[in-house]
Amino acid sequence: MDQPGTSSASQDVMARALKVLLTPNLTFAEVELTTACPCRCVTCGSNCGRAADNELSGPELQSLVDDLHELGCKRIAYLGGEPLCRPELLALIRQARERRMLVEIVTSGMGLDSAMAAKLKAAGINSATVSIDGLEAAHDMQRGVKGSFRRALAAIAALKAAKVPVGVNTQVNRASMPELESMGDVLLEAGAIGWQLQTTFPMGRAASSPLVVNPSDMPELLAILRRLALRPKLAPHLSDAIGWWTSDDTRLRSTPGGLARCWLGCVAGIQHMGVTSQGNVKGCLALSDAYIEGNIREQSLDRIWHDEQRFTYNRAYQASSLSGSCSNCSQATLCRGGCTASSVAFHGKPGVNENCLRLAELRGK
Repeated sequence: MDQPGTSSASQDVMARALKVLLTPNLTFAEVELTTACPCRCVTCGSNCGRAADNELSGPELQSLVDDLHELGCKRIAYLGGEPLCRPELLALIRQARERRMLVEIVTSGMGLDSAMAAKLKAAGINSATVSIDGLEAAHDMQRGVKGSFRRALAAIAALKAAKVPVGVNTQVNRASMPELESMGDVLLEAGAIGWQLQTTFPMGRAASSPLVVNPSDMPELLAILRRLALRPKLAPHLSDAIGWWTSDDTRLRSTPGGLARCWLGCVAGIQHMGVTSQGNVKGCLALSDAYIEGNIREQSLDRIWHDEQRFTYNRAYQASSLSGSCSNCSQATLCRGGCTASSVAFHGKPGVNENCLRLAELRGK
């Protein structure tokens, strides 16, 4: 799609850039080890609590790690549910590290004491992310477990003491958003060295939650994010689920002190893969089950990944698939409708995201 005010040369550069961006090259995989979890989060998009029926066995998970390595995957994240609920976790960390993959876990912090932090360090883990969604009352309310906030902070401290780099992931919703500006110093004092923000999707237990933000919340959220970006220490950065293409997108999206990055479109099924605890393969674990591309018990991971007829929402992307405000956006060529998982969760299809910070910025001018 031609963009207003761009030359044919610029369009050619963007076309060549888009070809590169849409060429499959797996770099990062998320592996859901289990849906078992000690929390009952009202914002959980996967309805986690008890382990799902027929979850992948230990040997199946080991084979999966080998298959990801063979596909060239450089980084793997183990999550759940609560990954600490799987007794094979430490062995899976060691296996991935032996294959020179970077390894992280995403955890609620429940059960992560100093002894477990030391074990994670000994296994070779590269980093950990603890989920904290607001200050104490808001966090505990969302988790459904009294004391979970304090246990999450204790987990951060334990990881720091074990010399495991630890960051925080926060779901942005109507419970956490008013507290974001108060959270930074608390997380910094606990020992966090990074802080990422993502939005709560209307999925799972949050499907009809009044906590989920909508377009009317975006102007306030953008103002909060811009104030947070001025923090001298532990300024948060945006995940793929928030954005996109504001005038200061690079500043809001980049990790402080790290390489600058801007939004260049969803990479689900291109650079990114998710595998559920039952072996279902998606471009991203945040996508609904309508976007399952296959199951590793039925077909090899290599066949699923290399099949040109899968992950077509990104690999066979066409500008004509955009709708709503995305269809006439001047940044549509590279943005491609923002986060696919967000688009599907809020609108039921890819290519449209009304929870867009660029829209809020433009409408506020």
